[in-house]
Amino acid sequence: MSLTTPVREDHAVRDDRYVRRVSGTDIDAATAFFRSGYAIRDPDVTPTDAAFSWEHAAIGGADMSLRTTRFLAGLRGTTKNEDEFIVLWNRAGRTVLTIEEREVELPAGTPIVLPMDRSFELHHTNIVQSLVHLNRRFVESLAATSDDPEGTRLAFDPFRALTPEALASWRAVVRRISPRFLDLQAPPDAIARRAMADAVASALLSTFPQRSGLHVPEGRLGPEIDRVRRAIDFVHANAHLPIGTTEISAAADLSPRGLQQSFRRHLDTTPGALLRSVRLDAVHRELTAAEGGSTTVADVARAWGFAHLGRFSAAYRSRFGRLPNETLRARP
Repeated sequence: MSLTTPVREDHAVRDDRYVRRVSGTDIDAATAFFRSGYAIRDPDVTPTDAAFSWEHAAIGGADMSLRTTRFLAGLRGTTKNEDEFIVLWNRAGRTVLTIEEREVELPAGTPIVLPMDRSFELHHTNIVQSLVHLNRRFVESLAATSDDPEGTRLAFDPFRALTPEALASWRAVVRRISPRFLDLQAPPDAIARRAMADAVASALLSTFPQRSGLHVPEGRLGPEIDRVRRAIDFVHANAHLPIGTTEISAAADLSPRGLQQSFRRHLDTTPGALLRSVRLDAVHRELTAAEGGSTTVADVARAWGFAHLGRFSAAYRSRFGRLPNETLRARP
């Protein structure tokens, strides 16, 4: 977008790593930036008691970028995020998000994953903000398993508060990688950047609660919906067995591809994600009810089909807000 108002911009690219800094004191230039750069529809900027100025900086590559924004005014608008998971937290100022007609105010220093695939409203006031952008396909590929090879369609729950332990874990990872990732004098190479992106993406998956409660919305009828319900019932009845998408699709009388498409169309998830969710619930029940000292997390997890214990622990923490061994230790 061509800007006719004063704005300072520095933009450098090296390999697949970019550095961008934009700043100014002109409201029209700031409005144009957020409309184009963050897809904010009809941004409304209102002056506050602070002298207006704004600044935005980003350093990153294809998988991840770290960003900061300072905006000394009120900014209101509607946006929709589709390609990246965006984690943000305020170091100063106030942010209120309106999601599904519910307001969420961000406590200072507390991160949130912005909604994905649905419009929401934002209202910033005199913010100084940190952001982590993670490529959606990159994160979902890390969450993929053998029974869900296409990758999980992830969705995080913005209404569930983080536990103190989860918040501390996220902060520790970001603080550990940030100095090296942001180093302009001796920038990390592509291998190091990928390792840091892996660490942050894994922290995202293990820190922030994911949406659950899968069901077919009421009032939907037809043969395709009947097959989806049949698939859900089959998963709940057979999750203890070595089943995957092939067995689920056969039970629903659909091809594996047809089942994937039906689940995405009506449930915004995949059969593999449903199976994993049901199995996580079963593990949680067993760990909660365990008696004596003979039960181990590894034994219960493997009995329910989780072969990779690291990924299992991350998924369990995302779902229940604590690690599986913490559930086991807290049993009556």
